[in-house]
Amino acid sequence: MKGGRIVLTKHERHRMRVAMVESQASANAKWTPQQQMQVDNAIRKMARMMPRFTADQVWYELGASFPVTKGMTARLLVAQRNNVIKNTGEITFAERGGEHDHAQRLTIWQSL
Repeated sequence: MKGGRIVLTKHERHRMRVAMVESQASANAKWTPQQQMQVDNAIRKMARMMPRFTADQVWYELGASFPVTKGMTARLLVAQRNNVIKNTGEITFAERGGEHDHAQRLTIWQSL
């Protein structure tokens, strides 16, 4: 269901938190500190520009040549801890295509 939104159950939210911890480990292993800062800046830019967004928009902002890792969720959580965004509890499906799109479920983030 492209563009559909689903509210997550308590169990799904727990599984997502576990995946987020693993995502941060992936980001640390594959992105340099400078690249992590670029991701953080792209997230802040999306939060300024859009009331709600997903990782798709952040990836678009980073550009096609930016290294693809599973670390995006970890950087989004950093932004949440810094009160830049908050998790709406809703998801949608990735629309980017290519190596980004495996019918991934993406969290919808709200700008603060």
